[in-house]
Amino acid sequence: MHSTKRLGLLHLKKMRSTLIKEILRKAAKITFPVAFWLLIWQIVALIINRPFLVPTVPETFVALIDILTRKSFLKVVFLSLARIVAGIFLGTIAGIILSFLSYKFAAVNLLLTPFISVIKSTPVATFIVILWIMLSANALTIVVAFLMVMPIIWQNLMDGYKSIDKDLSEVCDVFEFPFLKRLRVLVFPALMKYLIPGIITSTGLAWKAEIAAEIIAYTKNSIGQEINDAKYFYETPTVFAWTFVIIIMSISLEKLMKYLLGRFKI
Repeated sequence: MHSTKRLGLLHLKKMRSTLIKEILRKAAKITFPVAFWLLIWQIVALIINRPFLVPTVPETFVALIDILTRKSFLKVVFLSLARIVAGIFLGTIAGIILSFLSYKFAAVNLLLTPFISVIKSTPVATFIVILWIMLSANALTIVVAFLMVMPIIWQNLMDGYKSIDKDLSEVCDVFEFPFLKRLRVLVFPALMKYLIPGIITSTGLAWKAEIAAEIIAYTKNSIGQEINDAKYFYETPTVFAWTFVIIIMSISLEKLMKYLLGRFKI
């Protein structure tokens, strides 16, 4: 009995040791590259020795603490996030509807294909400038995010419709599957394999485009406005600090999307 207990304790110790090693290994994989590039950044900043061009790491860290402790920080971040989420949601819904119509009706596909190609080929900055003439700054950021998402969702779902197994489709016809059952067993599994990667890919693009639109249009209560103000007063450490916030938010948003959408995989 004692030997069994001892073996159990040894097994637990071994498991705990393995777990600690795994955690340390994963932490090292993250911290080592980050530390390496921070060191490169610091060396470059010291060589250039022009804080208004390239601030040092400590200067940027101080600026980051400053913006994180501002009363307006949460409001600014929330409103920027709200705009991007609205753009992603509307772009995804539009992409789903338009892809279905394009798949069902050849005329719709014929009309939409050049329009989608124009959107995909036009530089984001051009869209921002053109739409800025027509729309308010708040609406502009949502529409720009929408235009980044919709073509990707449309194209991915069109590929998804083409990938539907024709033999399985014929089986559904033979057994006269109801519409909902046909969706569940045939269409939905095929489309989700294309829809989920499309949303994840377009999220990162939409986020960058939305921030660019906020900067150019000087959208009130936005991250773009904060960057614009910092640039105007040559507060380069603050620009770098906000850029760091944007990167962290972009990565977090993508991870969240992967987690939420991963639960719907079939």
